[in-house]
Amino acid sequence: MAQQKTRSLSVELLGAQNIAGINYDSRFKGNSGLGYRVGIGYGYGNTSGLFDQKINGVGVPLELNYLLGKKNSKLELGFGVSLGVYHIKETMAYVEDTGWYPGTEDTDQKDGEIKYYTYTNKENRFGYFFFGDIGYRYQRPNGFMFRVGVSPSFNFGDKYGLSKTAFFPYIGFGWSF
Repeated sequence: MAQQKTRSLSVELLGAQNIAGINYDSRFKGNSGLGYRVGIGYGYGNTSGLFDQKINGVGVPLELNYLLGKKNSKLELGFGVSLGVYHIKETMAYVEDTGWYPGTEDTDQKDGEIKYYTYTNKENRFGYFFFGDIGYRYQRPNGFMFRVGVSPSFNFGDKYGLSKTAFFPYIGFGWSF
């Protein structure tokens, strides 16, 4: 008798979703082994330094994963990519060289005068990042499903790659059927 594949719907916080999202996960066979996950989620990011960057948008994580374990408690290993459309707002600041230096004859500039400018750029664009999942999953063939772990991420540094914390935690709750 063939074993029916296990599927689940879950809500995930952090991880590949970055903030929150909904996932559909399915095994190719049974309640363990190779499977896949497809989701949709909202992400937000904020960096500051010489420039300030705010990113928010909708991403679609696509993942191949593997569950190791014979009963309901499993080791979850996965690798995927999150593709999305993001609104990016960057504010950059720079200081103009006023041309005044101590000991020069330039008297047009006042002592200590600094010209400070900011420039803000807003755009919507495609973005991606690759991620992994390393964690614990409690999953029965039917009923409650829980997952928790870390999601390392990276990109190739091109103009579409989104930067993300190297090891982002995740937690998910759902229902297997």
